[in-house]
Amino acid sequence: MTDSPPAAEQIVRQMLWMFANGSNDYAVLLLDRSGVITWANAGAETILGEARSELLHTDVERFFTLPDVRNGIPEHELEEARQRGTSGNDRWMTRSDRSRFWASGLTICLGGEVDEYNFLKIFRDMTDAKMQLESALKQCTATTQTNEGLTAAIALLAHELRNPLSGIGLAAAVLGKRVVDPEAAPHVEMISRNVDMAARLIDDLMQHSKITSRSFSLDRSECRLRELLEASTRIALRQMDQEGRAVSVLVPASDIEMHIDRMRMQQVFVNLIANALRYTPPPGRIWVTGTFIGSEVIVRVSDEGVGIETAQLEQIFELFTLPQLQGSKLGLGLGLALVKKIVEMHSGSVQARSEGPGKGSQFIVRFPARE
Repeated sequence: MTDSPPAAEQIVRQMLWMFANGSNDYAVLLLDRSGVITWANAGAETILGEARSELLHTDVERFFTLPDVRNGIPEHELEEARQRGTSGNDRWMTRSDRSRFWASGLTICLGGEVDEYNFLKIFRDMTDAKMQLESALKQCTATTQTNEGLTAAIALLAHELRNPLSGIGLAAAVLGKRVVDPEAAPHVEMISRNVDMAARLIDDLMQHSKITSRSFSLDRSECRLRELLEASTRIALRQMDQEGRAVSVLVPASDIEMHIDRMRMQQVFVNLIANALRYTPPPGRIWVTGTFIGSEVIVRVSDEGVGIETAQLEQIFELFTLPQLQGSKLGLGLGLALVKKIVEMHSGSVQARSEGPGKGSQFIVRFPARE
């Protein structure tokens, strides 16, 4: 016999000393080649609820749940540790009184140099953390289900509002043709304008409900960036009744081809350009620039308008958040939430920048040209 113990035994003794004199937060078990406990520290006594003298010569599978024992998990852990060196063992285990706890740790194979010290099993009781995580997941699931129900209710409400609103719009159009009193004409025109605004709000509600539903998917097709941005600019100008206003659209001479959902991305840029027109009184300028870096398309919608306060930049894309911008009109804060959702569905991102009120703003959209 050699004067010094084998290397494995030296390692074991060092680890035993460390855990025996350390915190009781960790349970440390030494197992022989068949999984029988040959040594346990005070932490194992505390966590497993049994005296160390009673733990000795006990098969470790006794502290596994019955389903895990039936599925051969204790043997599997030892075999995995034997072949790979270690085996993770985060799972539900049982104490001596059969109460469960969440054990987080690993099993280490020490080799076969010392028969009674084949495996080292270390774990700690992480039940509180596990339960907190499960509670958070349940709350997240419940919130998601609530939001889905709310989205469905909003979509139904928007659909039901369309019919009476259409009737009001039709009646306003008929009145506009028949009213000859110059004092009454502005009131009829105001009705028509408000009906149009309400119709746009309802359309936003329905669009948001559709895009956020689980069944929604993108309809990708080939598209050119120049054509997309120029068409979006024309639509935004018409939508904001500013068709005579100049908006600069700047893209590279060699056109950029993309494979995207053209209609949805057009919705993104119409919204951003319309916002720039809304919050940039003439003669403030607006630029729509597009470029291509690597495989990524980058579009910037910049203006010299009222600007955005720094505190609002982070929340401006949140649903139902309406920034209190100077000159703001009635809205639900849905437009930018839709922009963010559509861009993210294209694996992209959108960012708002502004140096503050009165200093204009810039919205930057990035997305891959192809899937």
